[in-house]
Amino acid sequence: QNLDNIETIQFDLTKPYALLPPADLYLLSDVFESGAVARGAARVTDAALTKGARVWVFAQTDRAQREEYLTELNKIRKSCLSWTAMDDFDESQALWLCDVDENAVSYG
Repeated sequence: QNLDNIETIQFDLTKPYALLPPADLYLLSDVFESGAVARGAARVTDAALTKGARVWVFAQTDRAQREEYLTELNKIRKSCLSWTAMDDFDESQALWLCDVDENAVSYG
């Protein structure tokens, strides 16, 4: 794949009115360090999906605020979303909530 047009930026998930920079795909990983960050990540996820972008969220089961993110996202989107295993990736879906099994991840 041609990955020449990749840009990363810092973005404060706790600022409720921060403008979301344009992108085709947003990746969120281990962003649930506090309730405020988890709720902000849910707002950003909703904003990105509303703009027609894809959002992939990766989180380990033991992340303390992970369920707060999911609860807030379900409230905002009036949905009943849940985490899925990495093997259950469906490229046709705009949103992927990936449940990362720390014991199955290969860092080498």
